[in-house]
Amino acid sequence: MEHATSHAATTTPTKPIVAPIGGGLSGASIGLGFFSMCVFWWYPFSPILSAVGLVLGLIGLARGARGPRGENFAFGGVALCATSLSMTLTLNFALRYLQWDSLL
Repeated sequence: MEHATSHAATTTPTKPIVAPIGGGLSGASIGLGFFSMCVFWWYPFSPILSAVGLVLGLIGLARGARGPRGENFAFGGVALCATSLSMTLTLNFALRYLQWDSLL
């Protein structure tokens, strides 16, 4: 019976499945967008969270960060943050207008 040969010398070095910086930017964008949607009534805090997440997601998109199976997590984070930012600003200004408060 022959011994199995070691494939370590014949295989090419493995490439990391996910780039750590791009994956972190995408994950932070999704996390900030989700949390800012959960606390959308905290006016100065929620738009800041979603704006930071939007910037991080756009940087991740520009870097071309993809998940292990080709998922575009950065695009999901950008979409989540943009939705949260538009929802927060729209509700804030609409409710201020309806309550006869100053707009700025």
